Amino acid sequence: MVLFAQLSAIICPIFICAAIGFFWKRTGQGLDPDLVTTLVYKISVPCLIIATFSKVVVIPQAVASLGLASICLLTLNGILGALLLRIFRLSFPSYLPAMTFSLVGSMGLPVCLFAYGEEGLAHGLVVFTITSIGTFTVGAALAAGRVSVDKLLKEPAIWAALVAIIMILTGWKLPVWLSNTTWLLGGIAIPLQLISLGASLAQFEVGSLGRAFGLTIVKLGLGFGLGVSLAELLGLSGIPRAVLILQATMPVAVSNYMFAVIYKREPTEVAGMVIVSTAVAAILLPLILAWLLTGG
Repeated sequence: MVLFAQLSAIICPIFICAAIGFFWKRTGQGLDPDLVTTLVYKISVPCLIIATFSKVVVIPQAVASLGLASICLLTLNGILGALLLRIFRLSFPSYLPAMTFSLVGSMGLPVCLFAYGEEGLAHGLVVFTITSIGTFTVGAALAAGRVSVDKLLKEPAIWAALVAIIMILTGWKLPVWLSNTTWLLGGIAIPLQLISLGASLAQFEVGSLGRAFGLTIVKLGLGFGLGVSLAELLGLSGIPRAVLILQATMPVAVSNYMFAVIYKREPTEVAGMVIVSTAVAAILLPLILAWLLTGG
């Protein structure tokens, strides 16, 4: 009963916020995606990164190991995903970003926060930052057929991550007035991302659900296996280990759908993967959390 209450406290707020966005869009209400993207990725997320690492004390070695694990996770996801797509003769530009990059922001961060508190959020942000760099370089390049480093350098979250690294290494803290400001602005990131996720799911046009289900099972199973294996290989334990495993098992990121739409890479197929993987994750996440919270 206690475990059920713990899981409810972690999972329910996430899906309630997403449901608000879903039904908001279904009832014909407007939600400006450009405004949401600007608020979240240009203002709120960078503030959340700085505020979190200004407030939470983390071990630099653990953060470095988790960052390395995140890079390895993305690399292995990409390599194994490419092999799978080659076997089934599916398009790399259309499907490989979805097999590689997961929803570590709008779903991953609140799971880490509610399960492990502010320290969990801090470690979740490490995985999120590495994944964001990969998404806006490799992910965008796969879909577009070209690399755009300039776009990456214009992302405030990247510069916020550099500030966070300085704070971790030096122990420097923000002045109270600036800490409070960044916490206030950073506080809108998670709920706004979840509402936007729900709204996105409500308007997707879906392709083959059978293929989406098959690829989803492979992606989530592969992510869980890699998360557990890399945590063991790199000596991660406690919260960093749990965060890596959770973030590795997140569903397909919505950004993959946006790339597919922009560059005409079978968006209905990618939309199917986003929707199916989110639905499957709603079942798997409580099981993984229960395993982790009981000493798994």
